Amino acid sequence: MASEDLFAEELTEESVPTFDNEIEEATEEVEATQNPAQVGTDNETASHLEKQKSDKTNEHKLLQLPLARVRNIMKLDPDLHIASNEAVFCVTRATELFIGSLARESYHCTTENKKKTIQRRDIDMAINTVESLDFLDGAMF
Repeated sequence: MASEDLFAEELTEESVPTFDNEIEEATEEVEATQNPAQVGTDNETASHLEKQKSDKTNEHKLLQLPLARVRNIMKLDPDLHIASNEAVFCVTRATELFIGSLARESYHCTTENKKKTIQRRDIDMAINTVESLDFLDGAMF
C-alpha cells in the first residue's frame, strides 16, 4: 500500500481552521457599531463574541491527542528551541493520521485471519506487509 493510500486526507494550511482573524474582525465591528454608552449592555453582541471565542477553543477539539503533551514531547528534542502552535497542531494531526493508518492496516490483518480482536501479532504483520511501515520493524518490543 502506498503512502498516498495511507494518508488520503491531505492537510494544508486551508484545511487547518484559524479563528484569530475572525475574532479580531468581529471585535472591531462591534466596537465600531456601538457608542460608549452601549458598550457592555448588548447581551446579543456579548453572546456572539463568546460564541466566537468558544469556536477558537473548539479548534483543539478537532484533535484527539492532547496538544500540551505533544508539545512537551517535541521539546524533549534538544535541537528544538521554540514550537509554534501551528507546528504542534500539524505534528499532532500527522500523528493521529499515522496511528489511524497503522490501526487500519492492523485491522485488515486481523480480518484476514478471521479474528475479531487486534493483537500484537496483527500489528507486527501489518508492519511487515506494508512497505511504508518498514521503518517500524523492530520498534515494538
